[in-house]
Amino acid sequence: MELLYIIFFAMVPILVFFFAVAFIAKVLSRKSRVPFEYADMVRIPAFSLIQSQKNLTFNMVASAMQATIFFQLPFSIPTISEFLGLENKIGHWWAYSSIFFLAAVYHLVKSIREFSKLRNVRLGIEAEWAVSYALSKITDRNVRVFHDIQGPNFNIDHVVTYPGGVLAIETKGRRKPNIKNTQDSHKLIVEGDKIQFPNFTDSSIIEQAKRQAQWLSKELTRSTGMDVNSHPLVVIPGWYIDIKQKPAVPVMNHKSLTKYYSISKRPILDNSALDRINHQIEQLAMRRSDEF
Repeated sequence: MELLYIIFFAMVPILVFFFAVAFIAKVLSRKSRVPFEYADMVRIPAFSLIQSQKNLTFNMVASAMQATIFFQLPFSIPTISEFLGLENKIGHWWAYSSIFFLAAVYHLVKSIREFSKLRNVRLGIEAEWAVSYALSKITDRNVRVFHDIQGPNFNIDHVVTYPGGVLAIETKGRRKPNIKNTQDSHKLIVEGDKIQFPNFTDSSIIEQAKRQAQWLSKELTRSTGMDVNSHPLVVIPGWYIDIKQKPAVPVMNHKSLTKYYSISKRPILDNSALDRINHQIEQLAMRRSDEF
């Protein structure tokens, strides 16, 4: 019992810190409020990934702090027990040192894993921002761009509506490997539905884009009362793309987006149809929550 008391005493500074942060946040929230409703706004590019980044950052920091706590316990227990006059009542506390050490290693490994995930999420965010910037260069007033469209357990990174139809864009951020003695580390090869990167092959990206576009087509057909067909598109920013065998879904670099749009804008939707489609997509892009 005395040992548990000492462990709690060792954690007091950290507990005080968290309570202080929560108290300050509550006081500040009472002094002012946001002048508009977050829930009434549409999602920005990479909104879902930014939420994941926030959660991963919290988990990484929390795991690192827990590792620090467990690592310092074997060193702080003797000092605190002496300070409290309990050095003769805690028994063989050093027997628990191995448990504390294993707990510290566990949380340290967990923190490192969260950091690895965080790097990938950050790359995804930057990739979606690159595509968003490329889409912003389309100045046609009949074109609208939506981001982070919410489906059941997935999201569509970008949706473009224009008189030529509806594009459902799946963006993928992939790092270029540093491979010695090769000139092709910047190049990926598309053969049918397989995308070959220098160090691995991915056959799921195109299927994912097709599946998501099919869902959007059904959703828009149901909500607008019109027959709406959305076309899938895969964008992988920063890579040179070599098409060896034409895929079922176009695959391109983000810099080719405006060119693809310009060659595929044969009008099939009038202004009335576009307005109905845009309204329904806007509903799918709403935040619906104050969470960020």
